[in-house]
Amino acid sequence: MISSHRLPLRDVLEFAGFFAGRLLLRRKAPLLASFKITWRCNLACRGCPFHRRAKRPGSSMDWDTVRRSLDTLAEMGTRIVVFEGGEPFLWEDHGRTLDDAVGYAKGLFTRVAVTTNGTFPLRGPADILWVSLDGRKEMQDRLRSGSFDRVLSNLRETRHSRVLVHVTVHRENRRELEPLMAILREIPTVRGVTLQFFYPYGQGEAPLSMTRAERRETVEEIIALKKRGFPVLNDAGRLRAMAEGSWNCHDDILVNVDPDGAINQGCYVKSRGEVRCGDCGFTPVAEASGALDLLPGSLRAGWSVFLSRT
Repeated sequence: MISSHRLPLRDVLEFAGFFAGRLLLRRKAPLLASFKITWRCNLACRGCPFHRRAKRPGSSMDWDTVRRSLDTLAEMGTRIVVFEGGEPFLWEDHGRTLDDAVGYAKGLFTRVAVTTNGTFPLRGPADILWVSLDGRKEMQDRLRSGSFDRVLSNLRETRHSRVLVHVTVHRENRRELEPLMAILREIPTVRGVTLQFFYPYGQGEAPLSMTRAERRETVEEIIALKKRGFPVLNDAGRLRAMAEGSWNCHDDILVNVDPDGAINQGCYVKSRGEVRCGDCGFTPVAEASGALDLLPGSLRAGWSVFLSRT
């Protein structure tokens, strides 16, 4: 199924209205929602804390909670919803599937995206599909439950019009970035790559964390790849600011929804782990904060991710 977009002018006006409301009217509406529809997952990725929660009560939403939560986000003024997990393609409730949740959301928000581990066919009505991929075969298989071949096959076979790859960068895979980018550049269906830095949730995965010096070095390597034409969508200025821990965080630009229906505006880790701002690796929040500060690089990055058709 080919995803469709509304007219870009209408979308631009909706985003412009959002930023005018935040900056001129001092509204505290969140731009972006992290909507964790289920903790269930078919993988057990080493750096992810969420699949461990799959057996907890309230680990997957029912349809009424999905609709009620989306309605609440719309009332708050949210413009972008990203369905996450767990693995969102596993979600179902009495015959309802992820497509139903996305379809309902598309009636309420300017952009609707799905973040997936890429092991299911990449299709559906979402405006954007983000596929998590952290390295070449040996690295990906070791970190993400032997999933490399399935993910690459699905990337090559998809007919969805807006597929992005998302890389979580950490100590073990930071030397994999150039060869991974070289692979992705040869897959026409991949429209770009976004990167974030690993954040430890205190479940034995701390060795994946980079030192400040390693972050700085890695950021300069990413920026060099971007300058050489690799499809990195992140803003170089925001990456450098995150490496230094010096960026201005407007954490209320994000709202988080968990499978039990709890809604919390603010930091991504809020209610999900211990908040340690110095370790933050969540580039979407850094980019959104930069856009709210009207930084040109962050505005360009937001356009490239959410509004570009190329």
